[in-house]
Amino acid sequence: MLPSGLPTRWAIYPRIGESERSQLHVDSLLLAQLLWNRGVRTQAQAASFLTPDQLDGLSDPFALRGMDVAVDRLLGALKGGESIAVYGDFDVDGIAGAALVAEAIRLAGATPTVYLPNRAREGHGLNVDALQQLNDRGVRVIVTVDCGITAGIEVARASELGMDVIVTDHHTVPIELPGALSVLNPHQDGCSYPFKDLAGGGVALQLARGLLSSCLAAGEASQRSAELTDLAALSTVADMVPLVSENRAIVAHGLVGLREGRRPGLNMLCKRAGRAVADLTARDLAFSMIPRLNAAGRMGDARDALDLLLSTDLDSAQELAERLEQANGARRDQLSDFLSALEGDVAEAETDSAVVIDGPYPVGLAGLLASRLVDRWQVPSVVIQRDGPLCRGSARAPEGYHLVQLLEECSDRLIQFGGHARAAGFTLEARHIESFRTAFIAAARADRSAAAPERILAADGRLQLQSVGPALADLVARFEPTGEGNPPPTFVSRVSVLRIEDTSNGHLRMRLRDGTGIRKAVAFRPAFPSPAEGSQIEVLYEVSRRYRDDAQQIELVVRDVAQPGHLSSTV
Repeated sequence: MLPSGLPTRWAIYPRIGESERSQLHVDSLLLAQLLWNRGVRTQAQAASFLTPDQLDGLSDPFALRGMDVAVDRLLGALKGGESIAVYGDFDVDGIAGAALVAEAIRLAGATPTVYLPNRAREGHGLNVDALQQLNDRGVRVIVTVDCGITAGIEVARASELGMDVIVTDHHTVPIELPGALSVLNPHQDGCSYPFKDLAGGGVALQLARGLLSSCLAAGEASQRSAELTDLAALSTVADMVPLVSENRAIVAHGLVGLREGRRPGLNMLCKRAGRAVADLTARDLAFSMIPRLNAAGRMGDARDALDLLLSTDLDSAQELAERLEQANGARRDQLSDFLSALEGDVAEAETDSAVVIDGPYPVGLAGLLASRLVDRWQVPSVVIQRDGPLCRGSARAPEGYHLVQLLEECSDRLIQFGGHARAAGFTLEARHIESFRTAFIAAARADRSAAAPERILAADGRLQLQSVGPALADLVARFEPTGEGNPPPTFVSRVSVLRIEDTSNGHLRMRLRDGTGIRKAVAFRPAFPSPAEGSQIEVLYEVSRRYRDDAQQIELVVRDVAQPGHLSSTV
């Protein structure tokens, strides 16, 4: 199955001159070039970008509309001894955010109940049965984390039962907000919060800051809030929001906390993943830690991930980390099996505008499968679990599309839906799958004109392989944390392929040479055809540094390959 959808073009940033470098006051031309490519134009901006782990830049939590009402209600519940529940989600963004709010409430003086829905039985978000259970347990206040913004019916039921609901969410806001006591979402009308792209964990962190500042001494509140940024960092990276501005500050500061090793559960998980706690990066979170934490909700009970995050006991942390490692192994095996089955279904599907596949695909893997379809075809992709009269689906999309808007075009076929521009989920009846497929593909086709006419991979510059070494790795590290909206530095080199081999997990290992040096390279689940040994190619890559037995290893992480001359224009 070869990639389809939008054509790919490489582009390189134009080289800056001495006048641009002088505006930044930095110590190397390459550093200045990389900063300039990211829109940094002044010395103050450069200093801020290169020291991202400062929380001074976070906005006042009370700038979020509804924060004063939320904090007052929680303070009232604490004073009156009322039972509080934190209602999270089964993915890491919701799990880590729920753990964060639970810890903040404990610091404020109460022990909340934490409820995480089961992915297979309940699906995303609030559900009436869960609310009834919480009511029966005496809960009077519910704080949602990373969910609830579309739960109008469920919030109304909670109110009927006498419970107050505080919704904290960051997903696309519907036309009519749920009738909660308070809604914290920077996207809602009338919210003056200046940074709109907070993740669910970012909104949760601001609630924690607002609460703790209202019940602890200023110095202690600041310290305790800062200690919660490690959980907010996990949520933010998992949510794939742009790692710029406040998000980048949260992740950078959170990584500092994670490297200090204060959480036994995460320490043990790092050990099982073969990662050194002291050297954790945002990439390690995205590709090693978060998949293992997510495996709990995908393959069984998300509670294991929550318990690991909150664990204070080394023995229980080790047991939970082992359980998550086993779940992640099972997840990888199942994903491989279903990917093989998926290829047969895709061969019979339309792939020019969108891909909509249904079948016996586990709902816990549907999002991963949809992501793989996007990687292959570069069009909006949907995987639906067909299992009985009620079905759940996951949708993913490449840059340039907005999934929630596409699903709105099909809303008369759906029971519920919600999400982001590039990731969403929904529920529908099995009898409506075919009409949904037709409507979704039509909506994607109509929206295609609004999408980018081609997929552009940007490179910061062209290098010779002799330049790829520890000094460059040190410079690249100054741009961490990188991720959505803040890509890692990327380079292009013209090389010959000395050796290439496939690995058992679908990656490519290569040994590359140019006239100046030889370097090892890896391509993770490449969407491009394998180049032949001895061939001359262009590689577009990032620079990675690993430590093995205390020895530093520098390698290229190849994102794409092309024939010489493919780099046709500037950004």
